Amino acid sequence: MNTTEIGFFTAQPYMGGVDEMGIFTPAHLVWLTYSLALIIVLVRVYAHQRPGTELGSPRRTMMLIVATVPPVLLISQDCIMISAGMFNPNWWPLHACNLCEYLGLVYALRPNRFSGEVLFTLGIGGAAAALLFPNWYYCPAWSWPVLCGFTEHSLIITFIAMQMHARDFVPRLRDIWMPALFVGIYAPAAYAFNARFGTNFAFVTTPSPGSPLETMAGVFGIPGYIIPYTLTVFAIWTVMYVFWGAWMRRSRQKDAVH
Repeated sequence: MNTTEIGFFTAQPYMGGVDEMGIFTPAHLVWLTYSLALIIVLVRVYAHQRPGTELGSPRRTMMLIVATVPPVLLISQDCIMISAGMFNPNWWPLHACNLCEYLGLVYALRPNRFSGEVLFTLGIGGAAAALLFPNWYYCPAWSWPVLCGFTEHSLIITFIAMQMHARDFVPRLRDIWMPALFVGIYAPAAYAFNARFGTNFAFVTTPSPGSPLETMAGVFGIPGYIIPYTLTVFAIWTVMYVFWGAWMRRSRQKDAVH
């Protein structure tokens, strides 16, 4: 495709190297600011809704809306690629964050602890990593894939963060086995799928460009970097649980004082 034909809704595979956004460029920082603002505003809006998450309640309705938008944006990109004849296995929605989008919708329809714990760990951690080191960095800063990428991942974080802030969902360290089980099934399946179709889901075949995984691969090689990759993920999860527990204890102490 000629570069002059690149437009806002151009299929993402065609955008490589054409006025790319880059990582930690001014344009990237603007999008990060947008993501942070979106998360904060929606979390605060949710907190000010009437307590209760039963069907038909304002909070449950907001959960459903926030959970529905990411899959809709994902489908919109898939449709653009299908119409351009570019929807090969590399673009199938099988990344960890895609699975978190599906789990968010499942949780909104039927709240459950397993989905909540996975969204707290893998959802927040994975989406935050994607926002900081987006694998859509090569697209023009003002394009549909970039808008979708930042919005989808921001809403993954928002979905569970707004419930945690309102204490409608409280993560528990003793349930860390749930996301561990999820990853224990998903990661080997992704590795096998990657080997069969030449894809790179979960970045367990090659590191994501521009991310810390590249440094790990430089030190430990490929596939050796998977070991520090896995250990880092579980270390981050543990810190998240410990931090959340400490925040909850301080919050209870303040409530007791007042």
